[in-house]
Amino acid sequence: MKSKLFLIIFIVIVFLLSACSYGGGSEEVSSDDATSDTSSEETETTVNEDGKFEPAVEITTARPVGSDYVFINGENIHQNIHNKWAEESLGIKIKDLWESADNSAYHTQLRLSLTSDEELPDAFIVQDPILIDDLIQSGQVMDISEAFDQYASDRLKEVYEENSYAFNQVTYDGKVMGLPIFTAGDGTSPVLWIRQDWLDHLGLEPPKKIEEFESVMEAFTNDDPDGNGVDDTFGFSFSGRNGFNNWMSDVSFVFGAYTGKYIPGTYLENEEGSLVYSSVQPGIKEGLNKLRDWYSKGYLDQELAVLDEVKATEAFIQGKSGMIAAPFWAEGWPLGDVKSTNPDAVLEAYSLPVGQDGKSARFMNSLNEGKVMMFRKGFEHMDAFFHYFDKIYDRIFETGEFEHGFFEGYDYAMVDGEAVYDPTKFPTPLDQAATPGKYTLFWNIPEIPLKSSEDHHFIYEGNEPETSAQKVIAQSSEAQIKAGALNYEMRDINTPSLFLGAPTETMKSRGENLETLELETFAKIIYGEYSIDKFDEFVEEYYSKGGKDIEKEVNEWYQSINK
Repeated sequence: MKSKLFLIIFIVIVFLLSACSYGGGSEEVSSDDATSDTSSEETETTVNEDGKFEPAVEITTARPVGSDYVFINGENIHQNIHNKWAEESLGIKIKDLWESADNSAYHTQLRLSLTSDEELPDAFIVQDPILIDDLIQSGQVMDISEAFDQYASDRLKEVYEENSYAFNQVTYDGKVMGLPIFTAGDGTSPVLWIRQDWLDHLGLEPPKKIEEFESVMEAFTNDDPDGNGVDDTFGFSFSGRNGFNNWMSDVSFVFGAYTGKYIPGTYLENEEGSLVYSSVQPGIKEGLNKLRDWYSKGYLDQELAVLDEVKATEAFIQGKSGMIAAPFWAEGWPLGDVKSTNPDAVLEAYSLPVGQDGKSARFMNSLNEGKVMMFRKGFEHMDAFFHYFDKIYDRIFETGEFEHGFFEGYDYAMVDGEAVYDPTKFPTPLDQAATPGKYTLFWNIPEIPLKSSEDHHFIYEGNEPETSAQKVIAQSSEAQIKAGALNYEMRDINTPSLFLGAPTETMKSRGENLETLELETFAKIIYGEYSIDKFDEFVEEYYSKGGKDIEKEVNEWYQSINK
């Protein structure tokens, strides 16, 4: 049980360590050359043949240290195996100026530092788009354009060039004011999870088209799929409380089946290349009308409008609902809990059903989930930072000293010549593995977007695992491996919003009211309290109450970063 639990936690939190065949390794760096934006002369340092700065340089930072940080051997955020490695191997001293209990408190403290003119840390993570904008406008953070060109290794440049749109979030007046820190990218994009035992009991095939999806919902609602003789099931669970494109309990693909592109809550390009708000596009009306019809027939959770992303999974877990759109790893948590009440339940993942002519689109978060590393203006050691950054990426490329993990006995152990990731099987067993990836400047291991799902596809195709990431994947259930492979196969329908800037002025003043208007209108249309034609009134009201101004401001931003 502990082994399985560890595997689930490992996949959910890390989205699996990725490996890649990108070329190029660490490049020799020297801080003799000036970075693009410093306010003081750099201290002369050199890097010896072992890649160590002499004399040692210091990089200050700050972070939230929550319960997800696991330390062993009496270590803490100031004194730990990672900091020791950075100083002894790289000649880089990592110093935390302060810590907070969670993300919210961290960003509050960072804002206080900004407004009180306290000196900022040298390198620090920001995930608040308003604070990112305020920091840039303050003039206290630096343009890293030249430093990236000069100091980033070839392999880092290749990763960023292939995912260059992530820089849009931090591009101002042609300057790059921060470094996006990549996640798995598609780690929260949905696949369709179905009760396979229900399909088999009713002799049904998995749905490939939206019409077939509707037929399966009808059968799951009316034909007693669990065989208990009670009318207590329905077809599909999704969350409507916080929007209609969600990381869990998603419904975005239903709209995508009618628009072929637009899903609610996103800004996407129209045929003229301008950004438009997807929720007011014509095809959304068709999607709402279909959801309205399904709701009236009892195919959907009757409380969907008040269910958040996790709450909406409960009907599926309790054996009342037969289908749900959730991430590839959701069989481990939370969907696998269905077996606690239904031991014979069988979960299987399938591709999302498509509309007429193959129309399809699905939710995707940004490649970095809003996570940006920013640098204090005047920070003198961008060469050291990129040297360190490339070394940390050794874990993802599985090169250098981090081929199997960060630190043996912490996040992995070698047993009979093989890397083991279950801490209960370490030579010195642990109840819980340490989290050295969190000790880094990035709070987690930076990733290569889409690489984890690509590795799932590699294993699903019957290949023997070659990397540690693939070996971990190979230990997953067959259903989860298949789900990850399907996630990769659906990469062409990923639909991240193209607006990555800070909230515009009208968003700040009217955005909350417009969001409420949208959620209430959509919910009442689905519930049958409004006619479907209320959508047309909603579009007019949305534009008249600030939506038109927001769209104008969004496009001004879009034009500014595409100059």
